[in-house]
Amino acid sequence: MNSTHRQIAVIGGGLSGICSAYFLATKGYEVAVIERRAHVAEEATFGDSGLLAPGTAMPLTLPGALATFACRFQDEPRVLLASGADFGRRRWMRATRAAQQHHFAQHKLILSRLSAYGQDLTQQLQAHYNMEHENSAGVFHLFRQSAEAARLPALQEAASQCEYKQLTLDAAGIRALEPAFSSEAALAGALYYPDDIAGNSVLFAKQMRNAAQALGVSFHFNSTVSSIRSEFGGRVTLEVQSPHLASHLTMDAVVVAAGMASAALLQPLDTSLPLRALQSYSALVPVKNPDDAPTMALYDDSYKVAMTRLGSRIRISGLLGFVPASQTLPPKALRNLLKIAGDYYPNAANYNQAHFWSNSIAMMPTGLPVVGPTRQGNIFVNVGHGVTGWAASVGSARLLSDMMAGEETEIPAAGLLPRDVLG
Repeated sequence: MNSTHRQIAVIGGGLSGICSAYFLATKGYEVAVIERRAHVAEEATFGDSGLLAPGTAMPLTLPGALATFACRFQDEPRVLLASGADFGRRRWMRATRAAQQHHFAQHKLILSRLSAYGQDLTQQLQAHYNMEHENSAGVFHLFRQSAEAARLPALQEAASQCEYKQLTLDAAGIRALEPAFSSEAALAGALYYPDDIAGNSVLFAKQMRNAAQALGVSFHFNSTVSSIRSEFGGRVTLEVQSPHLASHLTMDAVVVAAGMASAALLQPLDTSLPLRALQSYSALVPVKNPDDAPTMALYDDSYKVAMTRLGSRIRISGLLGFVPASQTLPPKALRNLLKIAGDYYPNAANYNQAHFWSNSIAMMPTGLPVVGPTRQGNIFVNVGHGVTGWAASVGSARLLSDMMAGEETEIPAAGLLPRDVLG
């Protein structure tokens, strides 16, 4: 794949798809992005937490089986769980817990390294293109439960190996750095990452689309790829439903970066990815008292909720749900987001003026993204970055472009490749 005249289709116009297209275009490839929505970054990227933070990037950790089940009956659940038996969900959650019990430290290190790489690339891109941004420096990682705080040594070891700064703090130490912090919630532990940042991932994605278009990348919206077929002679045919594209497109290679739709597209190609669709919930609230509003981002590990300051607004996002996607947001999710924000910054915002939304994110049981070639040598995948996956999306896109060009990657790809997952 080292010819500069190859045609590549990228399926998916989220952050991972946009950045994959951009980095491939920088290597001279002719790239087309096919997106089913009317614009870029309208699904998982739109619901991203805004954390560009290697420190808080970690594999998904869930409470124990009994605690998860009990969440169904709680007014302030840590995980939303649909009623009724779901054996597929049960198997997936067992695999997730097995991964965190036996491989958490290893997976955390892989994800931290990838996210640190992506953070550095993002800041280079923002500087190179003089991008508008709403970045803030410093992220607090808070643990309410002793079970979560027990992972602190693994987090500190990953920080040490990736050579980025972290400090262990108590509530008083947090208030010394962030005077607006006024939590009455009991904390089992807290880490502070001074070099982690937070910002507006959707704004970044839209500006990356402009940068990609300037390199010749074409974007095709309201277009859905229904199947991928590997052809004799090393080419790939896409069956497309689109108002302005041919129903069959033949390309030299394909990158599948389509979130949950990726699993269905790859299944007929003997690539079975155990992706699970989780709901993530977000709120955007206007700042009421600037002196009582945070200047740094915060991530509550127990509830998987992040708070980021975006100018005169605060974004609250996270709280995962094993529930079907719905236009109606669960009242428990809405109450929980505002309750968690109020725990830490009760006077910061007009929480009664919040705007809510939800979106589906595709997750692997390991909590790691899947990046690289499938069993079909010219069909590649880049999915599964999760709710805090901004940095990982950028890093994996660069990794993928280097692999497709036959170049040595700047960081190891081991643990992220499809063959690692399928193995």
